[in-house]
Amino acid sequence: MKPVNNKSLLAFIFGQMEKLDNKEIDVETANSHANLAKEASKSIKYEMDRAMTLLKLSQHNKATGDEIQIRNVESITFEP
Repeated sequence: MKPVNNKSLLAFIFGQMEKLDNKEIDVETANSHANLAKEASKSIKYEMDRAMTLLKLSQHNKATGDEIQIRNVESITFEP
């Protein structure tokens, strides 16, 4: 599997735009890939927002002595 981050996602999108311009893929395929890229982008944004929330919560807990925690759904075992 190739690395997945904003840079690789952007490179993929630009590659698809070039393929579409060169008529190597059709509009339907390009739209499908764009929708998948949008979903991947949402997932990356979610991870960034989650990391920022954890950081802010940690800073709050340290400053106030609180022990506030968020529910960690990702730690639950998932069997596909």
